[in-house]
Amino acid sequence: MTDRPDDPPDGESATELADTDDDVGWSFDREESTESPAEPADPTETEPPGHDDPPTLSWDGFALAWREHSRYTAFAAALFLLSIPLGVALWEVGFDLFGAMGFDSPSEMFPDDITALFIFLNNTRAFFVFVLGALTGGILTTIGLVFNGVLVGYVVTPAAAQEGYGFVLLALLPHGVLELPALFVGAAIAYRFLANIVLLVFDRRDHFYTRGELKRTGLLVAVSVVALAIAAVVEMHVTTWLLDLVYG
Repeated sequence: MTDRPDDPPDGESATELADTDDDVGWSFDREESTESPAEPADPTETEPPGHDDPPTLSWDGFALAWREHSRYTAFAAALFLLSIPLGVALWEVGFDLFGAMGFDSPSEMFPDDITALFIFLNNTRAFFVFVLGALTGGILTTIGLVFNGVLVGYVVTPAAAQEGYGFVLLALLPHGVLELPALFVGAAIAYRFLANIVLLVFDRRDHFYTRGELKRTGLLVAVSVVALAIAAVVEMHVTTWLLDLVYG
């Protein structure tokens, strides 16, 4: 019997030939591997989390920093706002808040010649007191927020009764839209610091702060200080000008 042209030579199996030379024309199918080739190791995998964050000095970096602190900022704002009615109540019952602070009158709290620099330094000091209040477990931060809320309520009540709420809004809003959020951010930094400690202790975070988070927190501090500087200039020059223009 004559060998067919497509039969393999004696002594060699079809499998061996298929494995050694695919050019001989055998039509045997191979099983293709379903595994993907091994990927090269990521050279950045040893970097701490945060290495691929958006650039700090960018809008995306600032937006991410705000998202990280927004809930704590809202908490700080709530503490402040909820303290205002207490100040109103203290005024209504005739409590001498300034006397309790050791002043005969509110004017003794401020120098005779108030400047934008004085306002800026005063507010910046309050900002960093809020931030460093984290070292007291947030106690100093909370006391500062509540006290400032009480003080606003205590001062605003007689001013509104005498000049009206329009006067009060005009006296607070032009600079307050920058000043108050900046101060709340200072408190938020402290509260997030404490929250990270709690989450780390309960194994809800792998790192206390990543490198990216530290940079973004520093960005928030810088932006807040700039906002306080602008607010001081607005309070000294724009707010007083508007009050003189509208109320004489």
